[in-house]
Amino acid sequence: MRSLASIAVAIGTILPFCSAKSLSDIIYRDVAVIGGGASGAYAAVRIRDDFHKSIALIEKQDILGGMVDTYIDKKTGKTFDYGVQGFLNVSGATDFFARFNISIGSGSASPSLITEYIDFRTGEKVEFQPPSSAKQIAAISKFLKVIEPWESMLFPGYWNFPEPSDIPEDFLIPFGKFLTKYGLEDGAPIIYSSTGLGVGNMSEVATMFALQSFGWDMARALTGQMGLFTPTLGGNQALYNAVAKDLGDNVLYSSTVVNSHRTEKGVTLTVRNHKTKKDTVVHARRLLVAIEPTHENVKPLDLSSFESKTLSKFTYSNEYAGLVDNKVFNSSYYYFNLPSSAAPDNTLVYQEDPMVASFQYTGLNDLFRVMVIGNTTTTADEAKVLSQDSFNALLKAGRLSGSNENQELSWATFATHGAMHARVTVEQVKEGFFQDLYKLQGARSTWWTGGAFAANFQTQLWKFDEGLIPKILRGL
Repeated sequence: MRSLASIAVAIGTILPFCSAKSLSDIIYRDVAVIGGGASGAYAAVRIRDDFHKSIALIEKQDILGGMVDTYIDKKTGKTFDYGVQGFLNVSGATDFFARFNISIGSGSASPSLITEYIDFRTGEKVEFQPPSSAKQIAAISKFLKVIEPWESMLFPGYWNFPEPSDIPEDFLIPFGKFLTKYGLEDGAPIIYSSTGLGVGNMSEVATMFALQSFGWDMARALTGQMGLFTPTLGGNQALYNAVAKDLGDNVLYSSTVVNSHRTEKGVTLTVRNHKTKKDTVVHARRLLVAIEPTHENVKPLDLSSFESKTLSKFTYSNEYAGLVDNKVFNSSYYYFNLPSSAAPDNTLVYQEDPMVASFQYTGLNDLFRVMVIGNTTTTADEAKVLSQDSFNALLKAGRLSGSNENQELSWATFATHGAMHARVTVEQVKEGFFQDLYKLQGARSTWWTGGAFAANFQTQLWKFDEGLIPKILRGL
């Protein structure tokens, strides 16, 4: 077996520019991981602590956890998770918390709220009458029975995705048509309001991508067949704070890759700290990319023409979440955005993106959670403008208690979740896109994880990592 040092020397001879760096700016690792969100942080812990390989975790923020987004009230110390709401209890998920001595519970008690359906474009109330809770859950039970035979094709990743000629016809029809075909319309409201809204107009997206947004384990959770849990103290961020402490100086915070060279023998990354402007050169035998493969994210990774052609086919939703502190909202309400055409009982009609999905009371003072679902190009600034426009419409229509139509939203916190819910066209699926996508796994010493390669739920990403890690480490 070749030593890490010999590999590093070989890489160094390929990249003469590295010799200009001081020794303190060069590190050698078995595996470099880009992205310290759910999939990257989990993989880094498992590879280093359990498989005893050296790692470097490169994270652009100054904390780990990605879109967890835990808000801590400065006066009371109480927390509210305005990003990730909880963890699905898939096999082994609780063990990851136990190793850091983090106690877990079934979830913090949410305030009981009255759902107020409003068209946020006009501020007018929508007289929508959803099916009863019993009917919705019954529909989800039926939904689960329909989709159960296909689970291994999509979860936890696309390893078993069928060849184009064998793709189930139902995968490629619009999700609204799928629900109608099987008489599942009563389940649409709860699918949409929980996680389905991430794809925008859920009725129009291809069924296979709706299943990635809301699939088997979410259906099991809603029907009592699988639990949801959260840490009992410190919010969901508590887990990733513990991971950060465990990994110590193996994490390069506030840093991104600005240049790279990837071969079948290993990779070299130039990593820049955007606060100090200091560069660190990372030589690694393997690379794990744990960020969404958007054009901007992967631009520094010297993509091959095949990699670039494949990854460029993805389109995404851009999601944003935050908390606003405005007393004019009614703390008994969950303001939910639906078009007027949803009335009286059209369960398959939704707003087009970009849109503000809801203003939801958190139970903390006057804080309301805001969810914005953007399209591929929606920016953070545009998401804030859209939120203000929706707020103005509610004020003008008299849906809030304030009379000042020019009142500004007061942001307590705001987070960019960025590109999520990666998807391609039906035609591209039929042309073998997912077979091409998985050809990238292992090529040029590079492996890929995250929502574009697996289901975008924290613990499902961990499950995907479990299958991926042995492949990454083979031969090390």
